[in-house]
Amino acid sequence: MRRALAIFAVLTTLSMSGAPSTRVVTANNASCDIGIYPAATLLLPYFEVDTTQTVPSTAMNTVFTVVNTSQLPQIARVTLWTDFGFPALSFPMFLTGYGMQSISMYELVARGNLPVTYSGATPGTASAANDSNPNFLEDNHCDRSGGTLVKERRERLQRALIEGERDTGCRIGRQHAIATGYVTVDVVNSCADVDPLDPSYWTDTLLFDNVLTGDYERINPNVTTGNYAGGSPLVHIRAVPEGGPAGVVGQVPFPYTFYDRYLPAEARKMDRRQPLPSVFAARFIEGGSTGFKTNLMIWREGATGATRDECLYAKNEKLPVRTIVRFDEHENATMASSGIVLPPSSANSSVATAFPLLTAGDVGGWFWISLDNGARARASQNWITVQMYAEGRYAVDFDATWLANGCSVPPASP
Repeated sequence: MRRALAIFAVLTTLSMSGAPSTRVVTANNASCDIGIYPAATLLLPYFEVDTTQTVPSTAMNTVFTVVNTSQLPQIARVTLWTDFGFPALSFPMFLTGYGMQSISMYELVARGNLPVTYSGATPGTASAANDSNPNFLEDNHCDRSGGTLVKERRERLQRALIEGERDTGCRIGRQHAIATGYVTVDVVNSCADVDPLDPSYWTDTLLFDNVLTGDYERINPNVTTGNYAGGSPLVHIRAVPEGGPAGVVGQVPFPYTFYDRYLPAEARKMDRRQPLPSVFAARFIEGGSTGFKTNLMIWREGATGATRDECLYAKNEKLPVRTIVRFDEHENATMASSGIVLPPSSANSSVATAFPLLTAGDVGGWFWISLDNGARARASQNWITVQMYAEGRYAVDFDATWLANGCSVPPASP
């Protein structure tokens, strides 16, 4: 008791000393680290939706939500990409101050129902007027956006996300039993009909306000193949420096940016977005008394750039993986027994099957994974979300740990 009181007395004396206090400020906005902060771009790395079910409650589905954390209104451009990185659909959403919008991929892909948003919506009492964002274009074309896709466009979208083809017969995605791909959400200055393959999207449309946040939920109600649900935050990608009108590059502190491969040669770093890492640590459990299983939901930067030539996207079908090392629960390290190739977006359990069976009764461990595809002089960008489920009752999603950010030198293989 005397010792505890003495320590308390010393701490009290130090805290009451006359030393001047100093406020330490860290410029977190300039960081290359990816975290859950309001951002200018949101990434849903992978989605699944079963369009064959006529009753929504029986369909495998992915739902995501976008939130505007600012008082000012914002416009978000949502783009659906195939798993080869081809933009299959792009549309705007008008968000009032502090507004939010949820999107069911079943409603969007199976039924063709886009969210209906418009600048004439009544803002909340705490929100600024719908025309108060100084970065909006004077005519932002947001009188009314959304609605239902006509039958031809809906079937075209489904064909791109399920069969992996559209008009030319070239491959823009893999063939799947269900619709799969990934989604990006960017803050922009208008509802103009322009997508990320158009050079004017970067020079005239994209904005830099870090105001968006969001999450996703995946639902598999099939009692035979699933009967579980999971969810996690979207990947939040900040603009640095943030703010200002479209078309201004600014002093970007990154060696390259998230949208690097789509930007015009004369406007590199125009998006200002944080680059993503290439090396991750991913936990897995495969087996045990509860029959746990693990999938890795993987997003990868494709090899193609901003091209509308559908035939060029086939080169993204088999992107090589640099190194995968598996550690079991006794720290035994094993490298992949064969070369692994993965497309830009996949939920993949074959990563585990590329290794021999675990020994010594182990049912889990972790992967050291470098997903650099070698297509560029720099390391390629990637993201991994770990998906665990068991017994048709339990499921959880969480992001893998990145071992170096997009600005640092990737660590050497173990």
